[in-house]
Amino acid sequence: MIVFLSILFSLLTFTAEVKIIKDVGLAGISIFSSLIAIFLSGEAVVGEVEKKTIYILLSKPADRAGFIVGSWLGIILTAGVAILINGAVLVFLIYLRQNFVEPGIFLAISFMELEIIIITSIGILFSSFSSSALTGTLLCLFVYLLGHLNPQLYLLTKLVDRRIIKGFISLICWILPNLEYFNLREKVVKGYPLPDVIYIGRLLLYTFFYSAICLVIAHLLFQRKEL
Repeated sequence: MIVFLSILFSLLTFTAEVKIIKDVGLAGISIFSSLIAIFLSGEAVVGEVEKKTIYILLSKPADRAGFIVGSWLGIILTAGVAILINGAVLVFLIYLRQNFVEPGIFLAISFMELEIIIITSIGILFSSFSSSALTGTLLCLFVYLLGHLNPQLYLLTKLVDRRIIKGFISLICWILPNLEYFNLREKVVKGYPLPDVIYIGRLLLYTFFYSAICLVIAHLLFQRKEL
C-alpha cells in the first residue's frame, strides 16, 4: 500500500517520474517492513511474559532456545511477506512506466530482507531482558536509527580530538550494526554501480554472524530469566 504513495509524488513533476517512484517506493518498503520487525521483535519475549502465554508455550515440547528461534523466524517471515508484496507492487509500477525493471531493484529488495534479519535479532535480544514490551521496542527503534547513522558517527570520530570521546564513539560504531550496508536506494535511483559478488558474500556473512551473536546472547539471558 505504501508504494502507491510514489504515484502521488510522481504527479508533482513531469521529469524524473520513474526516479521518484523508485526512491519513494524503496524507502516506503524499507521503513514499513523495518517497523514491523521492530514492533514484533521488541515484544516477542517480554510480551509473552506479560500476557502469561509464555507458560503455555514453554509447557509444550519446546525449550527456551526453540522459543527464541521460533519467534525470530516467525517475525522474519511476517516482515518478509510484507517486503515481497510491496516489492511486487513496486516492480509492477516501474514496469508500467518504463517497460523494464533493472536488476538493482530486485537486489535492493533482497538487501532489505537481510536488514530485517539483523533488526529482528536485535529486537529479540532486547526483548529477552527488557522489563516491558515498550522498553524492548524503543531500544530496538533506537538502535535502528543509530544503525542508519553509523557512517555519520564514524565520521564524527575524525572531528573529535579527545581520545576518550573518540574511543567511545568508535566503540559504539563497532557494536552497532551498520544498516547503511543494506541501503541500495541511492545507487538504484541514481544509476550508480551495484555491489559485486564479493560485497554480497561479505554482507551475507555479516548478517549471519551478527544475528547469531544476538540470538546466542538472547538465549543466555532468557535462560537466566525467572518466569
